Amino acid sequence: MANKTNTWTMNENQKAFLEALKEMGGSATLFELKLAGKEFKSGSINVLKAKGYVTVSEDKDDRVFECDVVYNGVKVGSVKKTGKVYTLVNQD
Repeated sequence: MANKTNTWTMNENQKAFLEALKEMGGSATLFELKLAGKEFKSGSINVLKAKGYVTVSEDKDDRVFECDVVYNGVKVGSVKKTGKVYTLVNQD
């Protein structure tokens, strides 16, 4: 029986995520990527963290967004949302 070696390769979604981070200057939140028209789910990119392709911010370093709450075209309040920051790791 031949000895099989499992080698991991990135799927198209993971490649697209890394490319999107490059286009955003090397780091971004999933919210910022969505605003740029590129939507990703955190579960699909967790392996990139495990493999050392990206780092993810600690809670204290999350990005904070202030968002207006609008009802029927009228601003009725605001809310703060936080997002994990995904940062590319140099791959030599």
